[in-house]
Amino acid sequence: MSKNVDIKRAKILEVAKRRFAHFGMAKTTMAEIAKDLSFSKALLYYYFPDKNSLYTAVLEYVINEMINKVDTYLLKAVSVERAILFAIESRMELMRENYNLFEYSTSLFMQNPGEMGKSLGPFFDRVRDQFVRILDQGVRQGEIIVDDIEETAELLLFSLMGMRTGILSKDLNDCLFPTPGEFELILSKQKKMVSIFIRGLRA
Repeated sequence: MSKNVDIKRAKILEVAKRRFAHFGMAKTTMAEIAKDLSFSKALLYYYFPDKNSLYTAVLEYVINEMINKVDTYLLKAVSVERAILFAIESRMELMRENYNLFEYSTSLFMQNPGEMGKSLGPFFDRVRDQFVRILDQGVRQGEIIVDDIEETAELLLFSLMGMRTGILSKDLNDCLFPTPGEFELILSKQKKMVSIFIRGLRA
C-alpha cells in the first residue's frame, strides 16, 4: 500500500470515527462521511465496500490508539500496578469519548455474536498480549512473581471484563453496555480489584 493510500485511509478513519462517536452508526451514512472528507462516494467505497467494513476498521483504529498510548506509558511506568491502572483508565476514557461507537458494537454482538466475535476476537488478543507485556515487565523488575504470565494476564482480563458485566447485568433486560453515569462506578471497582490482584503476586 502506497504512502498516499495510507494517508487517505487514515483520514477516512479519523473522520468516520468522529461521525460514529457523535451520531452513532445508525444515524451516519457513507454519503455524510464522503461529504465531510470532500471525497466522492465512489472513492470512499474504493477503500471500504460498505458501512459495516468501515465501522469495523474504525473500531480497530480506536483500539490501536489506546494500545499504543498504553505501550508508550509502559516505557516509563514506575510500577506494574500503576501500568495496569493506566491501561484500564485509558480504556474507560476511550469508551466515554467514543460512547456511540462502542455501544453499537455491543448491540451488534447481542444480535450476531458469531460474526462480531470474529471481528472483536483479535482486539481481545491484543489487550491480553499487552497485559502479558506489563506483567513481564513487573517480573523483570522484581516486583511480582508469576508462574505463567500468559494465563495470569488472561485471568486478569477476564476478571476486569466479568466485573463490568456483573455490575451491568443486575437487570438482564438492559443492554450490557454502561450508561455514561456507570463508567466511574465500574472503574472504581476495577481499580480495587487490580490492587488485590497485584498484592497476591507481589514478590
